Amino acid sequence: MRLDRDEFAITYDAAKVAPAEIIATIKSTGYTARVVGGKGKPSRELAVFSLPPGFALLDGALAQARRESKPVVLDFYAEWCAPCRRMERNTFTDERVKALLGRCVFVRVDSDKEPDIAKRMSVEGLPDIRFALPDGRVIKQLRSFQDAESFSSELEELLRKMENK
Repeated sequence: MRLDRDEFAITYDAAKVAPAEIIATIKSTGYTARVVGGKGKPSRELAVFSLPPGFALLDGALAQARRESKPVVLDFYAEWCAPCRRMERNTFTDERVKALLGRCVFVRVDSDKEPDIAKRMSVEGLPDIRFALPDGRVIKQLRSFQDAESFSSELEELLRKMENK
């Protein structure tokens, strides 16, 4: 299945099936899933608190971040993801965003080519962007499309935190 969205909703009858059953079925197809309760507002808590060791891509980014005293920006994406393509066209080409990313270790992670990293980082939808300090601690997670203005503001905040540490 190829989706043109980063999220989708399933409506079900709780008398006929348990949420755990639905999640297990979705996960068996290779996708991630979570239950959203209340008014349909998903949790905005960080899914993973530090970058996991043992992945060359992440280990290399952290080594560079430590050497250069820069934060790490991980962009989880997929070629089929429409919001990811939109960010690539509109957000990452913005001059202000490019300048700010130049002050970071910027790593794009194709979740289809690196499924183990995406799974270990609990990527639930795309795009999924993580900000990490050079010690590997993940301090922020951005889910869904980010326009150039809001993304550059987030990057500026990240860089301020690096300067004040």
